[in-house]
Amino acid sequence: MTQQIKSVGVIGLGTMGAGIVEVFVKAGIPVVAVDGTKELAQRGKGFLTGSLDRQIKRGKLDEAGRDEIVSRATFSDRLSDLADVDLVIEAVPERLEIKTSIFTELDGIVRPDAVLATNTSSLSITQIAAATEHPERVIGMHFFNPAPVLALVEVITTILVDQKLVEAVRDLAVTLGKKPVVVGDRAGFVANALLITYLARAIRTYETGHVRREDLDDAARIGIGFPMGPLTLSDLIGLDVVKEVCDVLYDATKEPSAAPPALLQQMVAAGRLGRKTGHGFYQYEKAGSGAVVDAPEPVSTPKGASKVAVIGEGAVADELVRVLDEGGVQALAYGSSSDELPESVDLAFLVGSGLTDCACGPEGCAGGECESHEEGAAWFGDLVEGLSEGTVVAVLDEDAEFHAAGSIAQDVRPVVVRLHAATKAGQVVEIGRSGEQSAVDLVHGTLAAAGLRTMVARDRAGLVVDALLLPHLNDAVKMVDSGYASVADVDTAMTAGCGYPQGPFAYIDQMGADAVLLGLLRMYDETREPGLSPSPLFDEQMMSGRDFTDTSA
Repeated sequence: MTQQIKSVGVIGLGTMGAGIVEVFVKAGIPVVAVDGTKELAQRGKGFLTGSLDRQIKRGKLDEAGRDEIVSRATFSDRLSDLADVDLVIEAVPERLEIKTSIFTELDGIVRPDAVLATNTSSLSITQIAAATEHPERVIGMHFFNPAPVLALVEVITTILVDQKLVEAVRDLAVTLGKKPVVVGDRAGFVANALLITYLARAIRTYETGHVRREDLDDAARIGIGFPMGPLTLSDLIGLDVVKEVCDVLYDATKEPSAAPPALLQQMVAAGRLGRKTGHGFYQYEKAGSGAVVDAPEPVSTPKGASKVAVIGEGAVADELVRVLDEGGVQALAYGSSSDELPESVDLAFLVGSGLTDCACGPEGCAGGECESHEEGAAWFGDLVEGLSEGTVVAVLDEDAEFHAAGSIAQDVRPVVVRLHAATKAGQVVEIGRSGEQSAVDLVHGTLAAAGLRTMVARDRAGLVVDALLLPHLNDAVKMVDSGYASVADVDTAMTAGCGYPQGPFAYIDQMGADAVLLGLLRMYDETREPGLSPSPLFDEQMMSGRDFTDTSA
């Protein structure tokens, strides 16, 4: 078996295949690039030169460098031209019958020691390998689009593969400047198994009318810090591709969360496939364009409160006061040392986090029978009772709701609010569509006036941001718990392959495994969706007292 890979063949010269060609020729490795016709082969060459020309315009390359890079690639419409290469990478459409046919034909063309790799994003490598005379030389080498930009390469092994070949391919990926993750042959591998299930959940959330299209995308982009929202990303990937991977994942796992949502199936059937057709979840200027032309008309923001109080202590209360003040909304802070009651305010935000150090938590004790709750919440309840009749009350966490329960007038239904940490894209605050509409509007107007990205959604556990993020994190923990991938592999896959600012386990450590676990439990109790049942690994990790990303012995 070839141990040093000095020449490469690439079959299929669409956007992905041409990108793979670019990766190798830039690294100084000659490539034989093949597609089904001379016209398709020349189109692939055009993709390569077009990409390099854009780099010239950005000042990252000159014309002489472009010409030298292009000269390392030979474009052909004949598989027979691959006879002498050390490695062949197949990048044709995701159809098992097409791929197995190509690999079977390659058996009679390439050298006995040549490596055969498939760039499939979800199909079984084992099935592809089994269709060849030498399955021990077949491996998965999954690049991510755009291949010249994204660093992740998933190296997928099978029970049939030669382990020396695995190391050779992994080392090759490192030589190319990529970040390889070696995993077994399982549907979706790491990145797509996590990403596509996340997209499917997001599409289900949208199809229920739980939240507006733009709010759903901004919940992920601004609230979590992902590169783009799930609906925008689905349009970019192609809704037909998302559905195909959903089908593969569901067939392999029978997990309801992986099944293609009804809305996704309908859109694919209608030919609305996203950017490539000019219409998906968004409508675009033309096919292939990213310019959205059906953005909704701006909606007037409700009037905010003129007098605002923030009752509570700790980081969240301080952050809310800071954000309101910097946004031009004067907020009076009230805590345990306040001498005055918050009378004559229009709106009061209640922040309960940090009220007590009670280990049992608001849902795990008897409330009034817990001395630490009584002592820590006494001043809080007094301040809430001091609110004038008619004051709109907004609670920022479950602790505030618990501690204020006996102090708020019985006919007042607090508005649920969740303030999320700022990301590079801004800061999101969510408002539950509960209580009187006038109260929701007052909260909305006040927070929007402070410059926050406000979104109103149905008052459900997790609202939107956590409803997107927490199940995604749970899927990552389950993947590690199954022994399929390591914490480092998962975080590398999602940062290097999907552009996340940090990996799922870094998110968990940042939020706290106990907070993620509690959020999942609330969502599971509300819906009984199996996929929301937390992985037992959460409990084990919390008992260890270590972060998931802690690599110390």
